[in-house]
Amino acid sequence: MNKAFSQIKFFILVIGLSWVSIYTYGQELIIKDAHTLLPIEGAIAMQGEVLLGVSSTDGVIRLPTGTAGQLVLQHTQFYGKTIDLPGGEGESIHVLMDEKIRQINEVVISANRWGEGRNQVPNEILSISHQEVEFANPQTAADMLDQSGQVFVQKSQLGGGSPMIRGFAANSLLIVLDGIRLNNAIYRSGNLQNVIMLDPNMMASTEVIYGPSSSMYGSDALGGVMSFYTKKAGFAKDDGWKVSGGSMLRYSTANHEKTAHLNVSIRNKRFSNFTGVTVSDFDDLRAGAVYPKDHPDFGKRESYVVRKEGVDEEVKNDDVNLQRFSGYSQFNVMNKAALRINKSSELVYSFYLTGSTDIPRYDRLIQPQSDGSLKNAEWYYGPQDFMLHALTFSNDTENWFYSHAKLTLSTQRVEESRHNRSVGSNGLNHRTERVKTYAANLDLEKRISDYSNLYYGLEWVYNDAESTAQKEDIVTGEMSPLSTRYPDGGGSMNTWAAYLSYKYALRDWVHLTVGGRYSDVGLRAKFNSTSFFSLPFEDIDQRNAALSGTAGLAIQVTPQLKWDVLFSTGFRAPNLDDAGKVFDSGDVVVVPNEDLKPEYTYNYETNVTWNLGDKLTLMGGLFYTQLRDAMVRRDYSYNGMDSVYYDGDTYRMAALVNVGKAYIWGFSAGLDYAVTQHFLLSARLSESFGEDQVERIPLRHTTPLFGNVSLTYQRERLRLEFYTKFQGNRAWDDLAPSEQDKDYLYTSDGALGWYTLNLRSSYHLTPKLVLTAALENILDHHYRTYSSGISAPGINGIFSARFDF
Repeated sequence: MNKAFSQIKFFILVIGLSWVSIYTYGQELIIKDAHTLLPIEGAIAMQGEVLLGVSSTDGVIRLPTGTAGQLVLQHTQFYGKTIDLPGGEGESIHVLMDEKIRQINEVVISANRWGEGRNQVPNEILSISHQEVEFANPQTAADMLDQSGQVFVQKSQLGGGSPMIRGFAANSLLIVLDGIRLNNAIYRSGNLQNVIMLDPNMMASTEVIYGPSSSMYGSDALGGVMSFYTKKAGFAKDDGWKVSGGSMLRYSTANHEKTAHLNVSIRNKRFSNFTGVTVSDFDDLRAGAVYPKDHPDFGKRESYVVRKEGVDEEVKNDDVNLQRFSGYSQFNVMNKAALRINKSSELVYSFYLTGSTDIPRYDRLIQPQSDGSLKNAEWYYGPQDFMLHALTFSNDTENWFYSHAKLTLSTQRVEESRHNRSVGSNGLNHRTERVKTYAANLDLEKRISDYSNLYYGLEWVYNDAESTAQKEDIVTGEMSPLSTRYPDGGGSMNTWAAYLSYKYALRDWVHLTVGGRYSDVGLRAKFNSTSFFSLPFEDIDQRNAALSGTAGLAIQVTPQLKWDVLFSTGFRAPNLDDAGKVFDSGDVVVVPNEDLKPEYTYNYETNVTWNLGDKLTLMGGLFYTQLRDAMVRRDYSYNGMDSVYYDGDTYRMAALVNVGKAYIWGFSAGLDYAVTQHFLLSARLSESFGEDQVERIPLRHTTPLFGNVSLTYQRERLRLEFYTKFQGNRAWDDLAPSEQDKDYLYTSDGALGWYTLNLRSSYHLTPKLVLTAALENILDHHYRTYSSGISAPGINGIFSARFDF
């Protein structure tokens, strides 16, 4: 009884002291970031071994009455700071803390579709925060990935950007937006430019998970998954409505880019809404004026085609560095509304819309004929329109079935088109594709114990594709039938899948992850017209099932050394583009193949992260991927005929076929070295190799050595970064046959190596206003990244201002 009475007295005393502390306190510390001047949440104040307080969202720590003497402030992302308090009551003391110039990301989402500690994940993962994006100032999402130095990006035109990861690209990489897969039935096996539909200004964070991830994400996740997470308004902690927002203006000299961005958030305790709009206009891109010594004419825009008085005429370009007919415009709109149903449930509606003007296909505009004159008078993509609606219900309730649950229903609509006309022809070809996608995702996490978690879920995705085509006489305006790019009778893909992943802590320092996924993919296509091609079949009807899996160990060998070992499998079922497409590529025309089957990968990798003290981190990784039944482009024939008449010319015939085996291997390496509290040296480099083991032919999407090295200085409100980007050579004999078919994009030595010197900076005038400036390619080198059809920007000044309110 006495013990119970003592506990009650202690409880009353604690409550009483808590109420007194609310209304009586000594000095008040206001903790802010010395760089951004914004409040720091989560900083702790210590006096000896005594915890005095933790900073609020406003950066405030209210110290107990009578606190005086020496205090130590600490935060995981900031350097510790010691201050001397004179004592007193009711005073406010402002303290600035310096952000650690070398940050270690602790939480990743993409590996198991839920947030978890990086030290528990065996995968190699690249994380890009919105703060990094604001400093780097990329024009597009493709440029955002490229600036990391860890993702290689190819460009066929200014309005593009096709990531290459571990020897894979296009529809062998999966693009995911807020957990929703964007890959659809017509994602190409060639270079794919769809990532530019996403706006880096709208992203809260981006993650790239390297290697096959089919056990969690299904078909197409062979080389990696690019997961984009959009911003949201959050909920207010106090009563009443809160309104905030941000804006940005940017100008770039190399293509006279003009970009404007605005976002507004409103929120209270139960409702929030985030709206963002970005509009960009890009003029023709100017390439560098300092050409490779051994190839002084490589990449020059010597001439272009204009139409004068009804006749196409090739005229001399008065500025060979100006890549005429490469500019375009684009807009992005996003809205995300969230409703807090109760303490454990939330409903979110997301809307994403993007569109563009016509986008010139620059590599086709410089494509020569056999006599050296230009082949195409016009070649452009029509406006690329993308719309997504998604409704997500999430619940965090601990029960026997799950700890966290999320159900997402979504629909997408994509329209894209291609338009081309040969020099001297009055016929302008119009080919248009429309795809509607409907999907449902159920993702669940169950915390079984302090040592184990279960992740599982279901997915359904349905694609309905329509392809139309017409030829327009630009003189008379008359329209006539034309062969469609995809089956003119339409096509569809239907996918059902279930996945399961289990994570278990064998020890505090060893985490095991195992998982599997079963997928069933159906493909249908109908060819109504036989007037353009004599196909030996009228339809394609496939159903392919696959079981993929993963097993990995994340081993914290010492507090400083992390070692990962991972085995994973992947698969890619043929989509409509693989099996049913007709299009010309250089001197060949690719035709449908009804016998095309899925390709499979078996991936082995190991990664090491070694923290040598507080200053130096070393990173390295090796991977080896075995492909079975790999889909590659090869010469093809129908009924003994190996050529086809297409768009007024005769072409060699090719198709995607399955080859027995192929392999890819490569490595990545990096370091971060905090030279001093204000200087950080960083380096990243990667390279991949691969070939068809049957014919010993190089694979198309492996990349030369590439990466970057940077030295960053950060002090108070100023941040400066001097960096170099680089790419190694790739000899002509090491190019894939499909690349050699486009010999006008390369030199006689193949893909040339290059490097650039660059400088960028930011300065926080106030906590709300940030100015940035950059000078890229200072030496004005003329270069072209591997496999690209347009030369990179020459010397380029970038200026922007961001204002938050």
